[in-house]
Amino acid sequence: MKQLLPILCSTLFASCLTSVHAAEASTDPPQHGTFSFYFENDIFGGTDQRYTNGVRLSWTSPRLAHFADEETLGRLGSVLDDMPWIGASGFERNVAFTLGQAMYTPTDILRTDLITEDRPYAGWLYAGLGLIWKNGTEKNSLVLNIGVVGPWSYAQETQRLVHEAKNIITPRGWDNQLHNELGVALAYEHVWRLRPARDNSGWDWDLLPYAGATVGNVAINARLGAEVRLGWNLPDDFGTAAIDPATTTPAPVESVGSAKLWRHKLGAHVFLRAEGRAVAHDIFLDGNTFGNSHSVDKEPFVGDLAAGVSINWKNTVLTYSYVMRSKEFKGQEDEQLFGSLTLGWTF
Repeated sequence: MKQLLPILCSTLFASCLTSVHAAEASTDPPQHGTFSFYFENDIFGGTDQRYTNGVRLSWTSPRLAHFADEETLGRLGSVLDDMPWIGASGFERNVAFTLGQAMYTPTDILRTDLITEDRPYAGWLYAGLGLIWKNGTEKNSLVLNIGVVGPWSYAQETQRLVHEAKNIITPRGWDNQLHNELGVALAYEHVWRLRPARDNSGWDWDLLPYAGATVGNVAINARLGAEVRLGWNLPDDFGTAAIDPATTTPAPVESVGSAKLWRHKLGAHVFLRAEGRAVAHDIFLDGNTFGNSHSVDKEPFVGDLAAGVSINWKNTVLTYSYVMRSKEFKGQEDEQLFGSLTLGWTF
């Protein structure tokens, strides 16, 4: 078990390199892949508690006519193309690989005893495979994340390293964290893009409603949301959401029609996003699936409200959003506030 995640990480990294070389070798039609780095932390909200840190690195493949064109999928690509839903005509496709880590702590990080009335200490280290099929007005994504919850997530070591480097107090209650457990989450999401014009040049706005669901021992939930964007030279993509520890929807990628044009534009926009989730299971609140562990009574419905700004210049996008999350468990004193920073590079 302990060696599983390093093997997965090595495999995914090698897959990324293989696909990058394949993209460079092909020049007709133009190929573009996307590297994205996501960083979320409650320091932007002036706290050090609950969902306290999340990082994710993802690579999204160049545009594909068929999933079988992505060598790293092997025979799976052909199987996917034969499925009437996933392999339907009229869509361009991408494959995404992801590595990420998330960590959670109670409010009082100085206590060494088990704080029964507050959320558990927990870490989540994962690797993911995402499939995307989209056109100019809608995007589908199917994501499988596999990782580990508990000490093998190395959340404690990561937090200690960061706190010591910044010379701030190190949390003292990690001995009470959730036990080691293999985590699996399978998520689907559909995004629609509603816009008044087909040309993104100049001032423009669009609306991005979405719906999705997640199943697995990490999380079981259903969600609805929408994002509205207003700005100059909007990127031809499907928005940028906060890191979801279970779903981790792959990074958006521009559509075929405007790929070359977008790479030479300077653009900026502001956005507002709202999401509601019906939560049936959350391992970071419900505790370990097998065996006894610390847990709290979760709220059945959770909402996010986010506002932010995004700047794109040629093949680079920088996005910052400020997120307010409603109370996630019974007895939680107030809402969660955190910031989300995303840097994407398309080539």
